Amino acid sequence: MTDIRPLHINKSDAISSMVRRRTASIAATALVAALVSAGCNTTGSHSSGSSSPTPATGGCTGDASNNTPNIVTSANTLRYAITSEPTTLDPATVRDGTTIDLLQQLYEGLVKWDATNQLVPGMAEKWDISADGTTYTFHIRKGVKFPNGREVNAEDFKYSIDRSCDPATKSTTADLYLSDIVGAVDRIHGKAGTRDVSGVRVVDSNTLEVKITSYKPYWLANMAQPPAYVVCKEVVEGNCGRIDSLKSAAGTGPFTLAYYKPNYVITLAANASYHDGKPKLDFIERPVILDANARLSKYEAGELDYVEIAPRDLDKVNSNPKLKNDLKSYPRASTWYIGLNSSAPDSPFGKKEVRQAFAMAIDKKEVLRVGMKNMADLADSIVPDMPGTYKPEAKGLPFDPTKAKALLASAGYPDGKGFPTLTFSFRQDYPQVMDTATIVAGQLKKNLGITVQLKPMEWATYLDENERKSQALFHMRWGADYLDPQDFLSILLHSSKKVNGTEDHPENTTGYSNPDFDKLCDAADSEHDKAKRVDLYHKAEQIAVDDAPWIPLYYQRDLELDSPKIKNIRDGLFGHLPHLTTTVQR
Repeated sequence: MTDIRPLHINKSDAISSMVRRRTASIAATALVAALVSAGCNTTGSHSSGSSSPTPATGGCTGDASNNTPNIVTSANTLRYAITSEPTTLDPATVRDGTTIDLLQQLYEGLVKWDATNQLVPGMAEKWDISADGTTYTFHIRKGVKFPNGREVNAEDFKYSIDRSCDPATKSTTADLYLSDIVGAVDRIHGKAGTRDVSGVRVVDSNTLEVKITSYKPYWLANMAQPPAYVVCKEVVEGNCGRIDSLKSAAGTGPFTLAYYKPNYVITLAANASYHDGKPKLDFIERPVILDANARLSKYEAGELDYVEIAPRDLDKVNSNPKLKNDLKSYPRASTWYIGLNSSAPDSPFGKKEVRQAFAMAIDKKEVLRVGMKNMADLADSIVPDMPGTYKPEAKGLPFDPTKAKALLASAGYPDGKGFPTLTFSFRQDYPQVMDTATIVAGQLKKNLGITVQLKPMEWATYLDENERKSQALFHMRWGADYLDPQDFLSILLHSSKKVNGTEDHPENTTGYSNPDFDKLCDAADSEHDKAKRVDLYHKAEQIAVDDAPWIPLYYQRDLELDSPKIKNIRDGLFGHLPHLTTTVQR
């Protein structure tokens, strides 16, 4: 999972103070009651039939306000920072992991992940799959309600999927997660006469049928992704088709959105009627703190309950007995890489020799040792290790400065002469990203004679540029959406072409295209035999590693300080799961 066209983020060091709290847990009960009236605010039966959302019009202003009283939280509140302003409140448009961590507390899909990285029932209590693997029949839980008290039904999922695929919604992720559904591509691309996604059918109030175009062994995991989360039709349509406020962000997750002051704090309240039981917490408080040093200081002062730290902070942490005991390391199914974009304006990376020269001029071991303090695993492959599913076997291009210089010379740039000036773009809010970029820039200068200009960027602006594919050289992460190599290889590197003006592989932000790679991925994506399928992906991955549109650097590990006061955090390879079982002891 990478990132979306976000809301504007104002630069700020940190919030000046935390939201005031008191110990009386009665505040939580009062707030949850208040949220029932503040959530899905229109009662009445849900309409049937085609469910295209009402787009915003010139005369529709909606309600984008978050003007509720500042929340007085209880002692039973989990406090952890959000490192950038949320890019959206809409699950149909979210694409970045930072915001997804917030939205997964508020919304839920038909299926979800558990702590063993397995798909388990979410809003669907069970499902059936046809013999040919192309028709899924989901049986929706009975009795689950939106905040207004109306029971969720199959039509709500039909509406939510149709809305994500509606061009008026401008989802950047529907093509990624929903395009395998029959009729979804036509709807996403605005084919004339297409009013809904034909492959999604309401059988009855608690039964939803979804047809996909062909057998896809990974497909069910797409229903755990944000564009498939169920949303409240009355509220969304009453807000001009938008989800951008406290009232419109009404889902069925374990928490509800209680308070949101942009660039300051977000407060969530426990959903007392959540179908898996009320969360152990009363509230979650997410102060917006962009600066890593400020986040660590807040943790040391006891104002945050856990905080992600940068490798550069390890010396400080290890020298402090209290902090050292709080240190945790969580493996993630994520790859950090350098992208070499051949499609960017005036990019030199259309030549394979240039890409290979860059790859062979970078000493990954030094990057890990200096930039990451060896708190990550060196990556030669694009796909990380996925236990029980896929073990990477690609042989990476070696660190070989002599050969790198020769390749660059053969491409017409001896000793870097005549090479265009490049900007190296990366997000500014993670110190380890800055450290990595600085080290890489030094190695390119030393080993190839090439100077690159470092460009740390506000997260929102960075994502906007990356989506437009205007960055020739960039540092990025891809975190698995599901444990399948398809999510890395086919999604990120398959050749992309325009269909009715829209890219059919929009996540290919490097412009990479190799027909042999595409053919192997296309075959693997629908192969029934697991061993054959893995072998096809292995062959495809080796081609991509050799072609070097990516320079994989390391597989991610999250370094985190966890206060002893918090217990029972559920974690998986995708990150922390919704805080249903988490407890805080003040």
